[in-house]
Amino acid sequence: MSPSPPATAFGSHPFTMPAALLVGFTRDDLRLLVARATVRRLVRGVYVDASVQDSLDVRARGIGLVTPPGSVLCGRTAAWLWGVDALAMGAHLVLPDVDVMSVAGRSASRRTGVFGSSGPLAAGDVVPLAGLLVTSPARTATDLARLLRRPDALASLDAMLRLPGLTKDAVSEVLARFAKHRGIVQGRELLDLADPRAESPQESRTRLRCIDAGFPAPEPQIEVFDELGLFLGRLDMGWLEWLRAMEFDGHDYHSTHDQIRHDDLRREAIERLGWVVIPVTGEHVLGKGLAFERGVAELLEMEPRLTRNHPRYGGWDARTRWAS
Repeated sequence: MSPSPPATAFGSHPFTMPAALLVGFTRDDLRLLVARATVRRLVRGVYVDASVQDSLDVRARGIGLVTPPGSVLCGRTAAWLWGVDALAMGAHLVLPDVDVMSVAGRSASRRTGVFGSSGPLAAGDVVPLAGLLVTSPARTATDLARLLRRPDALASLDAMLRLPGLTKDAVSEVLARFAKHRGIVQGRELLDLADPRAESPQESRTRLRCIDAGFPAPEPQIEVFDELGLFLGRLDMGWLEWLRAMEFDGHDYHSTHDQIRHDDLRREAIERLGWVVIPVTGEHVLGKGLAFERGVAELLEMEPRLTRNHPRYGGWDARTRWAS
């Protein structure tokens, strides 16, 4: 017999495994409901009926069920509440623990499903959000820049800087307080490289791969106009001075004949203006092979000069506090 929908017992409210067991669900029931997409996981150990629309309120109520008293939500969890996905590459396959921080001197939480830490928290570092205590956007961006793996850190920084009111200067001011803390060198470097114009984590990681291969940093989201000033579209990233660009395979994917034809005409019009555009794939950007570098080298007619941060040398694999 199929288990009843959780809405029968919990309505639109998130719930934990222990709460589900109390009203008669079993662990196998929950696994089946998740597999059937009747229930979705919010964070590790917290569930909600799949018919409930995602919102800040739903996320906050769910996280509140597993947040230890007196703790501040930080890191990836704080970013998620601010609307930024700071998960590592491939981490969508496994839900991370909830990141919480205690004031320096207090013991870090050891609760199951929670990644506890302790550290310095200035008054301005903590703000209320939907009934929870959360690190501010500037403090959250600072922690992500220092403590995530290098490519994920830049992707998170780019996204955080798209939040209204958050500037590089605000992040730099907080970052300055961590001069002797772990990850400060990476944090400073990536803040200089951060660019809120990047529209996806993959774009951010591609830009960083170019930099780590010794190429000039490509400009994100280049607008292209024809001779009459008619807007033709935007290129994912490129080098305006050389009319060279890269676009992701499938980034503007359309399935109908008319949509495909429209995209082809757009690309032909851009190329008639002298642009040379090459496709890139996630496999090339995230892999350790040099197919990506060879393509960019041919595009720019310059040789790569791999830095110690390049994936080839493990620079993208360095483990940090929130590395999965």
